[in-house]
Amino acid sequence: MFATIITVLRITSAVWLVAGSALGATGDQPIDLSKYELHSVYENDFRRPQKISREEDFIERLPGGAWRRTGRPPSDAEWIAEGWGGCIIRDGKLWVAPSEFDEVGQPKAVNASRRSHMVVWNRRVFPADFLLEFGVNHCGSTNGLTIVFFCTTGKNGQDIFDPALPPRRGDYKTYHSGALANYSDAYWSRNNEEEKASNRLRRNPGFIQLAVGESLTAVPMNRAHRIRILKVGGHIEIEVNGRVVLAYEDSKDPLGAGRIGLRSMEGVTKVAYGNFKVWAVERK
Repeated sequence: MFATIITVLRITSAVWLVAGSALGATGDQPIDLSKYELHSVYENDFRRPQKISREEDFIERLPGGAWRRTGRPPSDAEWIAEGWGGCIIRDGKLWVAPSEFDEVGQPKAVNASRRSHMVVWNRRVFPADFLLEFGVNHCGSTNGLTIVFFCTTGKNGQDIFDPALPPRRGDYKTYHSGALANYSDAYWSRNNEEEKASNRLRRNPGFIQLAVGESLTAVPMNRAHRIRILKVGGHIEIEVNGRVVLAYEDSKDPLGAGRIGLRSMEGVTKVAYGNFKVWAVERK
């Protein structure tokens, strides 16, 4: 699907993996929006009451151990959480953790076998061309990984909650090499030093790495980050804390409208998301 010649370039302080159509780095600059018109389609500061639905409530386990869907999320759910960890809205943040939260908003202590990876989807199907912005704080976590999925559908174009699709339950391979199509950006990691220093854009299914840029989330450990993603046609830019860290042109059949999901690995102690905003984007 993509060019087989891969060249590694070093531009300013960023590392870029070029898979046929990676674009030049912009150094210390944010995304240039001067060529676009933006129209707000969604904004959530997590200060209003809103319903979180759990995938566990509309799937069931069969006698042989396999899982299947029994229905769709309720129509009044603002967020749909996959995995059996914690997911709550409190103090103007969406909090996610690998175990359930206690009454004062802290993840409960559980053994390793009961910790869960988590993916939380917004209820909306967002347009093909958009600007996404959200804040994220990993609350001093020293392990794990967080990812944002976007343009997500079934790989045959279905909605991701189509009853015919298999349950996912936070299992990573079901998001990158299963029944879904999406782009994913791994913008924060403490799994190893290489991941900690890099931002990695992929296309799924297939876990196809498109581009690698600088992380800009390596230090300090306990701070909020602002992530912005621009996607127009096949053009994708990832901005972290006011700087574009990678840009890529998916010139062959780019993905279109779909859902946005927030993933955290079970190693992340807890993560707080804030000020989730999406604009539809048109070229001027």
